[in-house]
Amino acid sequence: MTEGISRIPGTAARTNASSVPPGSDSTPRRAPGHEALRTVLGEDGYQRLVRQRHERGTALGELADLVLNTAAEADRLYGKLRRHAAHARDRLGDLFNPHVDAAFVSGAGLLQNTGHTTDLHAARFAQQMNQLALALDSYQAAVRRTGV
Repeated sequence: MTEGISRIPGTAARTNASSVPPGSDSTPRRAPGHEALRTVLGEDGYQRLVRQRHERGTALGELADLVLNTAAEADRLYGKLRRHAAHARDRLGDLFNPHVDAAFVSGAGLLQNTGHTTDLHAARFAQQMNQLALALDSYQAAVRRTGV
């Protein structure tokens, strides 16, 4: 059975053959914010951070909450960046697909808008990872002082 090619960009028939996009590895990836916490703190330290988050009213509890919220925001931004990159890749794929009539695919301004938006998403993600590093440094300093 052959797949029909849609003349409308981005609406080509999709198969369920593989959930892994072409050109990517098949290993699942953890989100970089929480993965960075696990790498720096180790699994035991990460679990302690999660427990301390629930200690409301204490400075360490509030700091742990800040670190985990910052990591979650970094993970959210990473997902947004990956979705945008996949969309840009799909648009470029439609543009260069030899089976799609070029009259139905416009390349005008594609890279200009895509590049600018990608730069914004990447810069915001990098900024969030820097904030995570600062919050994590503060948390580690507080843990050393309290001896927890």
